[in-house]
Parts: sequence; structure tokens; C-alpha cells
Amino acid sequence: MNRILLPLLAITVLFYACGPKSAVPYPQISGHRGANFIAPENTLASADSCIRLGIDVMETDVVLSKDSVFYILHDSLLNRTTNGTGPIREWLSKDLDTLDAGSWFGPAWKGHKLPRFADLLAKAQPTHLNITVDYRTGDFQDLVDLIDSYGMLERTYFTFSSDEDTKRFREMFPDIHTLQAYVRNPRELDKVLDEMQPDIAVLWIDQIDRRVVKRCHERGVKVLALILGLDDKTAANRKAIRLGVDVIATDKPELLVK
Repeated sequence: MNRILLPLLAITVLFYACGPKSAVPYPQISGHRGANFIAPENTLASADSCIRLGIDVMETDVVLSKDSVFYILHDSLLNRTTNGTGPIREWLSKDLDTLDAGSWFGPAWKGHKLPRFADLLAKAQPTHLNITVDYRTGDFQDLVDLIDSYGMLERTYFTFSSDEDTKRFREMFPDIHTLQAYVRNPRELDKVLDEMQPDIAVLWIDQIDRRVVKRCHERGVKVLALILGLDDKTAANRKAIRLGVDVIATDKPELLVK
């Protein structure tokens, strides 16, 4: 009997040990400007929602004040999401700290401040939350030093709208392994990987197929699928998971969690 049971036991152990590892892992979820349909975008309240929901990454936009303090704000102007007006670069931090960045979203959010980037780093550091910095203005070294001072350098991803900024950042910080680069044309994938040496390739979901994912993974590069917008993204999300992308960027991370 032992000669029958032992092989069956061995097969069972191998099944449970190897089976789950062979499955495609679920991608990380990146909330675009946080959980911005639950709380005002780019605020600490939005970060709190990400933390509560178990969202992996909060994408945010980093801009500089007149006195060189980093804030999180998508627009260069204060008008849309605060009770301030004009370019943020013309405001001192002591005045920016008095602004309301919540009332535009709804009366219940009145009094939520325009956050300094340092405040977001301090909130994320003791939690599971990672950060994606969509760079807008400021000195690269100052930005990296600030992130490093909170012990968040390995948990902060860097993305730049300008290819030149992406290349310059890579040249300045060859040992940072969280650099993202946009691939605007899948036919130029290898060119982007060669020239910018990113750790993560960023593409719209419509541009991603198995070849793109396979090629990136062969070169040790992760794939981030942009699936942004307010319409139903169920099919696009399922496609991204099926293809084996590493990160999904979404405007409604709470729905993707479900």
C-alpha cells in the first residue's frame, strides 16, 4: 500500500507547491491621482482612500512653489482644484499651505489642504502604498533627495512627459530601478528600451499585445497598461490581466479592486 500512496502523496505535494506559482500574477493597481472619484485628486484624503482599499500605487503630479517647495497638483494653475488662482510657481509655500483643495470636489471635503509632496511621503512610508511621481517642475536631485530622506526611494516610480527628461534622469541616476518611459509607438519599443533604459514601459492598453509583453519581460522590463477614462473598462482590464502586464493605471482603482 505504501508503494501506491507515496507516489500519490508526492504528486499532491508537487501540485500544491507548483500550481499557484505557474499562474499569471495579478497586476499591481495604480490609482491615477489617487482614488480620485472617492476623494479629491492629489490630496492626502485620496491617499487615505488608496491605503484603505489596498491599492498598490498612487500616481501623483509634483510641482514646485516659488520658494522651491514640492507640492502635488496636476495643473500648473491653482484654479481648478483649489481656491487659489494663477500659476503655482508664483506662490510662496506659506500661502499655498492656506489653500483649500477639497471644496471643489464637494462640501464634505471643505478644508482639505493642498499637500506638500513631503506630506504624502510621510503618509505612505509606514504603509504598503507606493508612489508614482509624474514630474512637472523642480530640480531632479532635490526631488530624489527628498524622497530618499523618507526612505521611499525604492517605492517611488518616476515618469516624465518629456523623453529628454527621461534620458537625463537615467543618466543622473543609473542605480534607480523604478524609472518609467512612455512607448508611444509599439514598433519603436526596442528603440525606447535602448535609448531610455527604463525599468517599466508605459503603453495604452490598445497598443499592448503578447509580443510587447514578451519582449519587455525578456529584457527585464515591466509593462504598465494605461486604462484611463470614466467609461466601462472591464474588457480592457481583463485584457491587461490576460496578457500578463505588471501594472494597471486606472481612474477608478476601487472598481478594479472589486
